[in-house]
Amino acid sequence: MSNADSASTIASVLQSMTLLATLSTAEDVRRSVAQRRAGLDPSAQEPPDRARASLRNAGDDLMDLLMQVMLGRMHLSHQDERPIAAAVRHFDLLMKLRRAERLLHSMHQRLLSLYPDVSESLVEEARSIHGEVEYLIEADEEEVLADLDVIAERGISFVVWVRHEVE
Repeated sequence: MSNADSASTIASVLQSMTLLATLSTAEDVRRSVAQRRAGLDPSAQEPPDRARASLRNAGDDLMDLLMQVMLGRMHLSHQDERPIAAAVRHFDLLMKLRRAERLLHSMHQRLLSLYPDVSESLVEEARSIHGEVEYLIEADEEEVLADLDVIAERGISFVVWVRHEVE
């Protein structure tokens, strides 16, 4: 592959990642607007049944994401791959972490809607893990490698805890 072909391939991959990130953001905005139009304001108190259903769905989605992160972890430490492959893997991880961050934020809001029927420590755990995921999104690669497993495991434990207290 010539340098021109390689540069063109890299540009195409980066352009695709930009488009995917843009589409992901647009979908989040679309979903938020649709919820507000349907009278579902996530910043307001929700009826307990709706909050519980939302927590179950968000918990399932978060568990799936965290399991994907854990299973994909082994690829993050390989230093011998091509730079474009490493960039794509890092992008994929960031997209998953951003999705996890949004789910955790939503779960925290819904737990607040259920408080005091759920423990204060569970609500605080949601806030704490949310902050840690936000930190990972902004962290450099070494910090991500050092902290990813612990934060993902805490997230998985959090989902199990939510299932226990909410259902």
